[in-house]
Amino acid sequence: MFKKRSLAVRDIVFSGVLAAMCAIATSFKIPFGVGAMVHLGTAFLYTVGICFGGVYAGLAGAIGSAFYDLIMGFSPYTLWSFVIKGIAGLIVGVVAKGMWPAPVRPGEGRNWIWRAVLGCVLAAAWTLGGYIVAWWQVTGSLAIAFANMPGSLLTSGVGLIIAMILSPKLRKNVNQ
Repeated sequence: MFKKRSLAVRDIVFSGVLAAMCAIATSFKIPFGVGAMVHLGTAFLYTVGICFGGVYAGLAGAIGSAFYDLIMGFSPYTLWSFVIKGIAGLIVGVVAKGMWPAPVRPGEGRNWIWRAVLGCVLAAAWTLGGYIVAWWQVTGSLAIAFANMPGSLLTSGVGLIIAMILSPKLRKNVNQ
């Protein structure tokens, strides 16, 4: 089912660039609640997963989100973001594209859209559940954790919409 492949230098460089771009995209944010935010990092993560696959999206999400938290003063969430966003990127990427990037097949048509939406929804559910636990552990309050749910859902919804707008054009240019 999965093609066995190891990380090449090219993959590491791409992952590093995508992680940096993820951290930058996350910096475009609107604070919402305690520790929650609506940001473009999720839209970037979903777009990378749909276009490049699970490995790149997982690494970009894990490293980029953790780096953002560390640099911007959210250090209690750094490890949480590394795991939660890394797995979220892996989920959307594997469901939408597979583990590794592959050329768009001519006969693929619009079937990829349903896989992409499903991947984003599954990643959003994972992210919501993961951050509820993270908020609870960091703040010590389950009420605060549940109060941040709308922000997480809004971020995921905005990310899904933006990814579905950007991905059709970008997928045509990803020819690896």
